[in-house]
Amino acid sequence: MALNLNTDQVNYLNIGLMILSAALAVLFPFELFLFAYAVLGPLHYLTEISWLHEKNYYTQGKRDYLFLIVACVTVSLFFFGVIAGAPKGTSEFFGYLAFVAALLFVLVKNPVTRLGFLLLSGLTAFFFVSSPVFVVLFGVLLPTLIHVFIFTGLFLLAGALKGRSFSGFVSLLVFIGIAAWFLLFQPAFSHYQVSDYARASYGSFQEDGKVKGFVALNYFIAKFFHVSGLGQPTGALSDFVKILNDFLYQNPKALAIMSFIAFAYTYHYFNWFSKTSIIRWHEVPRARFGILLLIWMVSLALYAKSYALGLQWLFFLSLLHVFLEFPLNHLTVIHIGKELRRMIFSGMGIKVS
Repeated sequence: MALNLNTDQVNYLNIGLMILSAALAVLFPFELFLFAYAVLGPLHYLTEISWLHEKNYYTQGKRDYLFLIVACVTVSLFFFGVIAGAPKGTSEFFGYLAFVAALLFVLVKNPVTRLGFLLLSGLTAFFFVSSPVFVVLFGVLLPTLIHVFIFTGLFLLAGALKGRSFSGFVSLLVFIGIAAWFLLFQPAFSHYQVSDYARASYGSFQEDGKVKGFVALNYFIAKFFHVSGLGQPTGALSDFVKILNDFLYQNPKALAIMSFIAFAYTYHYFNWFSKTSIIRWHEVPRARFGILLLIWMVSLALYAKSYALGLQWLFFLSLLHVFLEFPLNHLTVIHIGKELRRMIFSGMGIKVS
């Protein structure tokens, strides 16, 4: 049975969970991420998809979610190499279409209008689909940090605005402050040495130029914040690969980035489980809840056997919960805009609906 906490109590609980996540991220950056992703992640995916299903995925049509599922399946087929030989950016293009379609599912009900806007968006995207920015944005950042950090922050802001809650705004400031501490000021990591298991499980750059595991995320964040130490390819590819691998696992600034990633993911999961008494995501038929728990236990067993096997098993489920949440993400942004507009006009003495 879930604790019956009010909104302020949930907000203060979340502040504590943020601090706990940050502390663990400093002590064990790679290990915390791997644990949270393997243990908390699958349970989050399963329970959120179940909850979204009860809410009709926050779309206007009863079967809108099927398009998002098809898009997710398509991206997964590209990821696993079932569909090969496609031009660069094709997989990311379907992620972009899912994101745009989710907005249409929220705002537009007429199917002809929806199709027209979706086709126009798809045609427009062809001018950008092969650009590095497009690929990184929709292929790397949208299903990872934008989902677990940006949208989590927006959920915190929406909640604070909705309730005009002091505790809500404090939790948002703590959330932003911890992220800034990791990315801008960077804690010291003289105490830390990554374990062999974490290094092998997290991933690396391969000598054939391919990326194994999660390391591309760290690399692009490091480039965005202009972190020195990445090196340049001056000799053999294998030499450059060694520079990158050593940088990601040893450079203090790179470890600060890893701590930020571990904090963002861990708190993202904690935030979901802490809201049980508010959004009641656990109130589903017992049979379904039992199936969810069974799938979660199977996932844990696969991760215990091989982390790489667990990642392959849950790649689709992880991506699916991201895609199915897109309509809610758009609604949250719309809600924030309405609340800010209401606050501004209210401060000017103008009543708005």
